[in-house]
Amino acid sequence: MNETHKLDLAWLSLVLLSVGGAALGGQPDAGFMITVLVALVMGIKVRIVCDRFLELPTATRRIRQLMYAFCYGMPILVILTSAFGDTLAQLTAKLII
Repeated sequence: MNETHKLDLAWLSLVLLSVGGAALGGQPDAGFMITVLVALVMGIKVRIVCDRFLELPTATRRIRQLMYAFCYGMPILVILTSAFGDTLAQLTAKLII
């Protein structure tokens, strides 16, 4: 498979993951497991973008590590925010005032 077909497949995967994530997260009573699934989809999408469109595998080791930390850090932050949102809101309210 040539590079153009790989990019087309990556783009199609991103579109399908976006539609799937929107369908999952768009439910009115989205529970914690839905949040975990949406975060998982988000992590997969960021990884596809980093690997296919930013050509991260060819980047220097330090840049690659920082970007992969971002790829996996953001979904983890989404899950933690969903799990401990009230506590984080109270903590930040005390820091601001």
